[in-house]
Order: sequence, then C-alpha cells, then structure tokens
Amino acid sequence: MMNKKFAEEEYRAIAKAGDKAANEVFGLIDSRVDFEELLRMEAPNQDNVFYPEFTLYNQQIMAIANPLTRDWAHEQFVEKEKKYYWTTKNKDKNGNVMYLKRDPSGSIERVPHAFHGENERLTEPEVIAEGYNPDYYEKEEVE
Repeated sequence: MMNKKFAEEEYRAIAKAGDKAANEVFGLIDSRVDFEELLRMEAPNQDNVFYPEFTLYNQQIMAIANPLTRDWAHEQFVEKEKKYYWTTKNKDKNGNVMYLKRDPSGSIERVPHAFHGENERLTEPEVIAEGYNPDYYEKEEVE
C-alpha cells in the first residue's frame, strides 16, 4: 500500500463526502455509492483533478471517509500544518516590525511587539482567513 499525506483541506472534503455517502445509503458506504463522484463534488473549487489517483489511495481515502476510522486516519494520512511566527517585512515609522498575534477574542491582529508565546504560532491558512497576505510577512517556523 502506498502512503500519501493529504492536506487538511483534502481531509475535510473526504470526510464531508463520507458523511454524505453514509446518509445516502443508510449509514453504509458500499458499491451502491459512487464515492469517487461524491469526492469530486466536495473538492475545493469543484476541481476534477483534486484526487487524480483515487484508485492508488482508495484505502486511505476510505479510512478517512469512515467515521469509525476517521480520527486514526487523520493521524496517519494528513500532513501536519506548519505553524509560524509572523512579522512584517517592512518597519513602521519608529523602526519596529509588526507581529501577528491572536487577541483574547481569537481574532488575529497586528501588534508592534509580541512575545513568542503559544498564541502567536499561526498557520498560513489562519493568517489568510483573517485577511492578511502572507507575502507581506516574514515567517519563522516553530515546532
């Protein structure tokens, strides 16, 4: 069996397709379900080449689709998203860089200085979701 690491976005699409398939046939995913077609419908941007090698990775995909094995499959087959400390490439009028940091409400904000604590470790999708362009920031990878 070949191993493939799926992106978190792919994992969510597979899980959603698995849930739809289970609902269509009374909780069972079997030969009555065109799972590959359901998966293509859940692909981001309706991209028909989202899973070009379905038959090569169908065991991993079905393990993610099955709610009973989904958590285990997430650990096995989903790429861990990297987290970074984010600082602006340019300095402000006082010569300081700005940091991206979570505020107490959970939103990401720019602050003039920041302690590299737990709440500053952000993934690129989190930064983009808050409306920030990653190209304007330096990122330092953290564990």
